[in-house]
Amino acid sequence: MNSLIACIPSGITVEEVHDQLLAEGITVDLQGGRITVSCEGSLAWVSPDSEGELEREYEPDELSLIEGIIGAWQGYIIDYRMLRAAEAAVAAISARWPCVVDDEGGFIGRAQEYFERRHNNG
Repeated sequence: MNSLIACIPSGITVEEVHDQLLAEGITVDLQGGRITVSCEGSLAWVSPDSEGELEREYEPDELSLIEGIIGAWQGYIIDYRMLRAAEAAVAAISARWPCVVDDEGGFIGRAQEYFERRHNNG
């Protein structure tokens, strides 16, 4: 399974994320604090990092980058098999809130920059 990380301002609940995905027309199901996202035959699972694991894993320069963009933040782990559903979730989240994406492949930055890179790289 692959993952994207979406960092958004702290204080936003998983229910608010669920409602935003729904408002953007995405098929979602919230169970046990985890959102299942369905998009064009692709599934993704969005879970808040309630243990603060992500903050412990980031290097100081990465933490500074995230905090410089959105201030106090919380991470959401988006697990997926096919990227389409994960990117639909990120697009919906970033339509409402400032969002930093970590693709776990070397990119960490604003969601808009992530999508621009994906578009330009094919």
